[in-house]
Amino acid sequence: MKNPLSIEELTELAKRGGLFPVQGLLNKRSKSYKEFGKELEESDELAVASFLMLNPKAVIRPLVTGSNKLRLGYKPDVYFDL
Repeated sequence: MKNPLSIEELTELAKRGGLFPVQGLLNKRSKSYKEFGKELEESDELAVASFLMLNPKAVIRPLVTGSNKLRLGYKPDVYFDL
């Protein structure tokens, strides 16, 4: 990612998408998560958001916003109202 999401952007997306806490944005299948992030399940929001900012490949992708919706992953029926 050329411009990773900031801590504020990650927490705002999680809140607005109803995923709060930010752990809902973690891609548990990613290499970054498997290597460094497993302990994040019990961490606070700031620690998780910081990890995701520094390791953008650990965010569930694709992450698409628009039309007052947040879509995570490839399942076409999985989206959240913003």
